[in-house]
Amino acid sequence: MTISQTEIQAIKQALRQLSRIEREDLAEWILDASGFELRVEETALAYGGPRRLTVEEYLELDEADGVRYEYVAGQIFAMSSPLIRHEAIAANLVGHFHNQLRGGPCKVWSSHTKVRLQVNREDILYMPDVMVACGPFTDKILDERYLTNPCVVVEVLSASTEAIDRREKALNYRHLPLLEEYLLVAQRSMEVTVFRRSEDWSPRVMTAPEDVFDSRAVEVKISLADIYDGAR
Repeated sequence: MTISQTEIQAIKQALRQLSRIEREDLAEWILDASGFELRVEETALAYGGPRRLTVEEYLELDEADGVRYEYVAGQIFAMSSPLIRHEAIAANLVGHFHNQLRGGPCKVWSSHTKVRLQVNREDILYMPDVMVACGPFTDKILDERYLTNPCVVVEVLSASTEAIDRREKALNYRHLPLLEEYLLVAQRSMEVTVFRRSEDWSPRVMTAPEDVFDSRAVEVKISLADIYDGAR
C-alpha cells in the first residue's frame, strides 16, 4: 500500500491533535495488534538480514564478537556506546540500590544483564540500565545470561533510545509477571518518571532535587539529588 505525501501530512496533523494519553493508547494498540512486527528502532540492524535468529544464536553471537545487542522477535539490534553522563546516573542508581538492598533477598543488576520476556509469543531480550530482582538465586539462575523476574526496571534515557524506552519498552515490560515499577530517568534534565503496576501504570513525574523515589517493590529510597550526583 502506497501513501501519498498529502496523506502523510494529514496523518501527522491528526496525531498532533491527540492528547498525550490518546497518543499512548494508540501506540499500545499498534504494538498489541496482530500482524504488526515487533521492532526496536534503537540503532541499525547489525546482523542477520531477513533471517530470524533463534535466541540461542543471538546469545552465541553476543558472546562471540563483544558487541552488545538487544533481541526482538528474531532480529538483533546493536547498542550504541552511552555517554559518560548516562553512565554516571546509572552508576548512582546501582550504588544506592546495592547499598540499601545489601544482605536481603533482592539484588541489583547493571546493563550487562539481560531480561527475557515474551510478547505475543515472540521472545524479547532487552538490556535495561538497572534492574532489581529477588531470589532465591540458585546456581541454575546464576549461570544464565538473563533474568526473567525483575520487580524494578530502570532505563536512563538517551536521544537515540528515548522513543523506544517511553513506548515500546514501557508497554512490553508490563508483560513481565513480577514487574512492579518501571522508571525512566532523563539525562540532561532532572526528571524521573515512575510507572507502577499498582497505579495501572500511570506516570508520576518528579523534577525537584528533594523529590524521592520511594520504591514500593523493595525497601529503597533515593532522592533525585542522589540520582543525578556528578551528572549535572
